[in-house]
Amino acid sequence: MTEEPKFQVPPPPPKAPAFGGPAPVPGLATTKAESKASSDIPANNFAATLKLSPRIFETKIMAAILGGCIVVGMLLGMIFFGGSSAAPQQAAPQDCLIGVVPNLDVRERLKRCGVVPNTSPCWFYAVNHSRNDKYAESFFEEAAKLTGRAPYRVRIENQGYAKTIIPHGHIAKIKIPALR
Repeated sequence: MTEEPKFQVPPPPPKAPAFGGPAPVPGLATTKAESKASSDIPANNFAATLKLSPRIFETKIMAAILGGCIVVGMLLGMIFFGGSSAAPQQAAPQDCLIGVVPNLDVRERLKRCGVVPNTSPCWFYAVNHSRNDKYAESFFEEAAKLTGRAPYRVRIENQGYAKTIIPHGHIAKIKIPALR
């Protein structure tokens, strides 16, 4: 009984190339996330124009992009609008004001008038608020009147300082003698 069968089994078909899955059908979403994402995203957007993945619209990716833009903006702001390279200005000493024309005749350390009692000498500061430069002696009368001292005593204490020019906007430093 050596008879051959009348039919033969066909050979197996060749293997299909591996594409990673079936091709998506346009307009048909396969998962709920894809259907939600495709319905929320308009068709005409920058991702479609630049041929990017629609995944770029996810919250985490958009937050990372926004954070990167903020960091780059801060760096550019610091580079272009950062601090100047000018040398820092030296602070004025504690016992003087800015814009004061010093009274070089008096070397002793005195306090301001109004801080010390009338029985001790003090410094009186007067501002030249006029538009013209003035001599320091033009402030002696006002200083004597405000402190209650005799005008001739103020002139005697500041003889060398009397002819010093006080520019407009600057401050005269007048020594007021102690009240006797």
